Order: sequence, then C-alpha cells, then structure tokens
Amino acid sequence: MISYLAADLYGRRAARLSYDRLLAGATLQIAENISLINGVVVVDLPRSAFKTLALAPDDRVFYAITDEDGTLVTGYNDIPFHVEDSDQPREDTSIGPFNYRFYTQKYRGENIRFITMEQVLNDVAIKKRIRITLGQSVRAREALASEIRWKALQFVSFFFVVALLVVSLAIRMMLLPLKTLNKELGSRSPVDLTPLDLSVPDEVAPLLKTINHFMAQLNGTLDKLKQFTAIAAHQIRTPLAGLKSQAQNALEEQDSRIRRQQLQRVVECSDLLSETVSQLLMQAELEHRFRREVFGDVRLDELVKEVCRDVAVPALQNGVEVAYLGEGAFHLTGDQFALKQMIRNILENAIKYSDDNGLVETNILKHENGTVVLSVSDNGPGIPEADRPKVFEQFFRGTDITKPGSGLGLSIAKEIANHHGADLHLLDNKPHGLVVEIHFKRSENA
Repeated sequence: MISYLAADLYGRRAARLSYDRLLAGATLQIAENISLINGVVVVDLPRSAFKTLALAPDDRVFYAITDEDGTLVTGYNDIPFHVEDSDQPREDTSIGPFNYRFYTQKYRGENIRFITMEQVLNDVAIKKRIRITLGQSVRAREALASEIRWKALQFVSFFFVVALLVVSLAIRMMLLPLKTLNKELGSRSPVDLTPLDLSVPDEVAPLLKTINHFMAQLNGTLDKLKQFTAIAAHQIRTPLAGLKSQAQNALEEQDSRIRRQQLQRVVECSDLLSETVSQLLMQAELEHRFRREVFGDVRLDELVKEVCRDVAVPALQNGVEVAYLGEGAFHLTGDQFALKQMIRNILENAIKYSDDNGLVETNILKHENGTVVLSVSDNGPGIPEADRPKVFEQFFRGTDITKPGSGLGLSIAKEIANHHGADLHLLDNKPHGLVVEIHFKRSENA
C-alpha cells in the first residue's frame, strides 16, 4: 500500500511538471507575439505554441488574453480566471524565472489545467498590462501519471522479489548450521552428554558453546545424582538391616531386660534412620535451591537467635545450655533458608558432642576488614587434627566417635558456606572442645 501511494505521488508529480512545462513554453511563445501599437494590443498567435500542446492529441486547449480592466482581447470569454482571494489554495510551480500561476478548475465538463501570466506592453508614452491565460485538459497527463505509476510499481516489485529471494537464500544459509546442529542433537543417545564438536560460523558459535556448557552442567548434575543415590541407598540400608535384626531378636527374646535393651536399640536405629533420611532430603532440597534461589538481605543475628531458641529446649533435656553472646545487628546477602539449616546443623552437632552440664556458645563479630565471623563453640571432645580435613566429606565419622549420627551435618554446612562465598574453619576450644567459625567476606553491618 505504501509503495502504491509513493508511486502514485511520484507519477502525478512527474506528469504535472512535464505538462506544466509545455504550458509555460506555449504561454511564453504567445507572450512574445503580443505587441502594443498606437495604444492597441495586437496579438499574432504563433502556430508553434499550439503545435507544442498538440503533442497530447486527446487534450483540448483554451486561451484568453485580457487587458488590465478585464476586457477580452482575444480567445474564450468564459474562461474561469484565478482569483487571489478565493478559498482555493495558491498553487505555484517552480518553472523558470517568469511569474507564472497555475491552477486547475472545472471548465466545460472536465478538469482543465490553466496557466496565467501577466505582461507589460510598452509603446511611445503608453504602457499597458495584459494577462495571458492558457488551459489544457488533463487527459494526457493523467495517462502519463498512470503509466509512470505502474512502471514504478513494476520496478519496485521486481526489486522486492529479488530482495525477497536474496533474503530467503541468506536466511536459508544462516539456518543451515542450526539444522546441522539439530540433526546432531536428534541423532544422539539420551545419555550421551559429551560436548558437540561441530564446525559452525562465528554467529552460531556462542549458541554451540552455551549448549555444550548446559550439557556439561547436566552431566555433572546426573553424576552427582548417581553418586548421591548410591551413597544414600548404602547409608539407609545399614540402619534398616540393624533395625530389622534387633526387632527379630526382640521377638524371640524371653528375657524382658534383654528385650528392653533390644527395643531401645530399635528406637536408636529408627532415630538414626530418620535423621539420615531428613539430612539426605535436606541436601537434595539445598542442591535445588542453589540453582534457582536469588540471594536477599538476611539479618544474621536474628537468624542465629531464632535457631538458638529452637534447639534450646532439646539441649536442656540433654543437660546442655545454649547461649548467644553477640551484640548489634549484622546484615549479609544470602539464602535465609540455607543459612538457617547451616546454623542448625552446627549447633545440633555441638550440642550432641558436648559433655554433661556443657555450654554451647554462639557469637557474631565483625573484623576491621569488614568480614563478619559467626562462631559456635562447645566443650566436647573436639575433633583430632588428622580427622578435620575429612569431617566435611559425606557420611564420614571418626573411629573414636560413639554417639550415633548420619555424618552429613558438617558436610551440608560446608556446602552452604561455600555457596555463600564464606570460609568454614575448625579450631580448638580451651581447655577442650571445638570452635566452628564461618567467615562471611561479602557482608554489611547495619
């Protein structure tokens, strides 16, 4: 539609300028053959002027020459003259240096294109102004405008088709590497996550790199899932076997004291199994959160106080007191749910291995370099130097540990600390016990 309107506008303008030039040339020829003799206007109409206009054989020509009083000298006496103060807009055409005026009006049943030019005639002591008006019907110029319009449309259409073919070919060539990539992915086994090794253009190379990166991440996730499933099955199978064995023994035991001991071991195995399953589920949930959750502002002091209140009653039942020594507000950016689980694991671990009437203290300090340090100390047996690098491994338990546990608490805490860019350290407590410190490097104090 836009191309049609542009071609129509161009065609009309070209035809108007062409035929207006013919009208202007004919008018100028007529003006050159008008003279003033003894005060009388003498007109000698040149045949060449009308021959010029006759180049459009289907058009009709009208003319009128009047003096300054509007008296007709020669020509048609009913030609509609252009009036300056009429409602019609003034229409000028930039053809030559002469004072032309063009206008189009209805005359004798059809549209006529008129040109008006004024000229001053001089004679001895006499000066007279005359006006020349020449009109031509617009059939030929409309035909020319239509021809130019369709020629322009044909030209535009041709180049549009050529451009469309070129663009289609270019798109096809650009999509060819993507088709090759699609074919390579479609022909692969569902378990084949090795990187794609294809020769692609520079424009497609980032996509190939992203796909390979995604496949590497997926492969790593699947490897972790396989490893996790194997370890979890082994760790769950062990307490289940013990649970079944103790239950069977209790069914066959006649001594009530021994049966009670066996049932007590059944409860202990059940607690261990419940703790192991809970920790495994928590680890799986944290793995998922690490990939999708966005960090937010966390009040570390409020979070520590909340966890301390949660574990205070079970700790007192075991003869252990929990205390929070920190002062002030401490802000950091992180995942509140994950941080809460990390603090709970460390506190429960400290409570479990504390001596009777023991004390577990938590504190938060800020160093001069801006590092916020969370510490949890107990007065238990501590961890030997040789075992400290291993306690962060899944399901690791020292040889001298007698209390039941899943071996996942510190491992999960280490993963959460690493996810937050924090460092987790194990230190000796005086006179005995363990201090767990978490150094948050990217923290803010409020």
